[in-house]
Amino acid sequence: MSIFQLLLIAAVIIAASIAVRYLPGERSLALKRIFAISFVLIAVLAILFPGVLTYIAGFFGIGRGTDLLLYVFIVMTLLFAVATVRAKARSDARVTDLARAVALMEARIREDKR
Repeated sequence: MSIFQLLLIAAVIIAASIAVRYLPGERSLALKRIFAISFVLIAVLAILFPGVLTYIAGFFGIGRGTDLLLYVFIVMTLLFAVATVRAKARSDARVTDLARAVALMEARIREDKR
């Protein structure tokens, strides 16, 4: 095992730990943790045994393991973008509901003062 492999493994574990620790939301926390642990295991195996990645790529008809990694990265980036857009839309809807509630509450307070 080379020093670069050790650094990559440490980076993957640290990134997954930070992602799990600081991701908001309680609903899918268990799913996020399972995904993070799976990601760490697969990344460590791909770092330690790069020939396996090439074998899997060959199984799917892709020439090299690096090409397989690139395709998986593109798909994961798209999924992340979709999840981010959905989370922002939910956040915007909550802010809109809150602004409406505050406006109604202020109107009621003004009417009560008259």
